[in-house]
Amino acid sequence: MNIPEFGVVEFSRSIKRVIEDAFGYVRIRGEVVGFKQHSSGHLYFSLKEDEAIISAVCFKNMANLIDFSLENGLEVVASGKVTTYNGRSNYQIVIEKLEIAGIGAILKMIEKRRQKLQQEGLFEVIHKKSLPFFPKRIAVITSKTGAVIEDIKHRISERFPTNLILYPATVQGSKTVEEVVAGVKYFNNLSQDERPDLIIIARGGGSFEDLLPFNDENLVRAVFASKIPIISAIGHETDNSLIDYVADLRAPTPTAAAEIATPILADLKLDLSKLAKNLNFYIKSNLSEKSLKVDKLKSLLLNPSQYLLQINQKIDFYLDKITNLIINKLSYEQKNIASLKISKFQFEINLISAIANCNSLAKNLKIAYQQKIDYKSQNLSSIIKLLQNSDYKNILKRGFALIKNKQKIISSISEIKGGDNIELELSDGKLPARIIDKKAPELF
Repeated sequence: MNIPEFGVVEFSRSIKRVIEDAFGYVRIRGEVVGFKQHSSGHLYFSLKEDEAIISAVCFKNMANLIDFSLENGLEVVASGKVTTYNGRSNYQIVIEKLEIAGIGAILKMIEKRRQKLQQEGLFEVIHKKSLPFFPKRIAVITSKTGAVIEDIKHRISERFPTNLILYPATVQGSKTVEEVVAGVKYFNNLSQDERPDLIIIARGGGSFEDLLPFNDENLVRAVFASKIPIISAIGHETDNSLIDYVADLRAPTPTAAAEIATPILADLKLDLSKLAKNLNFYIKSNLSEKSLKVDKLKSLLLNPSQYLLQINQKIDFYLDKITNLIINKLSYEQKNIASLKISKFQFEINLISAIANCNSLAKNLKIAYQQKIDYKSQNLSSIIKLLQNSDYKNILKRGFALIKNKQKIISSISEIKGGDNIELELSDGKLPARIIDKKAPELF
C-alpha cells in the first residue's frame, strides 16, 4: 500500500494546522462545567450543550478582563481560537473574550440555587442575629475607593460617631467572591476583644452582571456561617441578591445600612434629658406624698405623756366605779341583813365572800388594763420609730444636705442662678452659701 507514514508529533501538528486554518476565530455558546482557577491565574473549564463538551482555557491576561464571577452552571458565549493540545490529543478553545449568554438563563440558575439554599434552611428567620444597639466597632467590606465608603463614613459620623474598620475588597468582577468571603472570615477569626460588633457588606448600584457575584453560593454560605451580625447593602432598593436573604438584615442602600447600624446621638441625648426630668418629677412627687403621710400620722398621734395621762384617768375612773360598786353592794347586803335578820356570823361570812369577789374583780380588771396599757405602749413605740425613720433629718445624717433659697427647697439646678444666696441644712446645723457660677452638666 502506498500510504504516507507520519510520526505522532508530525501528525498532531498537521491536525492542529487543519483545525486552526478551518475555523480560525469562533464564538461558542455553552454551559460552564468543571470550572477551576489555577494558582497561576489561568482559568480551565469546559463548555457543555446536551451531551457535547469542548475544553476551554482562558489565560491570566485575558482572565483579568472578565468583569463577572465565573462559576459552574453559568451559560456563556466564548470568543477565541480553536486549537489542539498535543499532550492529550484533544481540541480546545483558547478564550480571548467571555460574555454572559443571557439574563434569562442566569435568573433560572439563581432561582434554582435560591430554592436549594432555602430548603437547607439558610434563610430561616430563626438564624437571624440581632443587631447591637450601641456598636463600638463597625466593619465595612467594600471598595476602598469610591462613593460607598465615603457615604457610610459621613452618615455614621453624623448620627453616632464610632470606630469604622474597612476591609478593602473588589466588589465587581471575578475576584469579588473570593475577597468578600476572605473579609467575612477575617473578622470572624479575630479575638473577642478585636472583633467588630457588626459587618456591613456594601457596594453601589450596577448592572445585573455587576451584582452577579453576590448570588454566589460560597459567599452565601460564608455569610450564614458568620458569628458576627451582617447587614447586606448591595446596589439600590430594587436590586436583590441571594446575600440579601441570608444576611441578618438587608438595607436598600449603603447609606441606609449606616443608618440602620447606628442610633442618632442627638435623639439619645434628648431621651436621656426627658428621663432625667421625669425622674426628678417622680422623686419630688414621691417625697411630697411621703411628707403628707408623715404629717397626717403626726396629727393622729398624741404626745406620749398625754397618752399616759389619758390611761391614768381611765384607771382612776374605773377604780372609782369599783369603789361605788363595793359601797352599793355593802349597802345592799346591809339591807338584806336587816330584812332577813340573819345572824351576825352569817353576815360576816357573806361580807367576807363579797369582799373576796370584789378584790378578785379589781385584780382581774387591773391585769386587763395593764395588758391594754402594754399593748398601746408597743404600738406607740412602733409609730414613734416610724416617724423617726421618716424624718428628713435622719436622711441628712447619711451625708445628704437640704438646699433652700428663701425658705424654699431647691430640687433642680434650673431653680437657682449665679449670685443667689442659699442655705445648706446638714444633720448638725445650717450653713449659708452663695452661688458663684452655674453651668448645666452635659450628657456627653
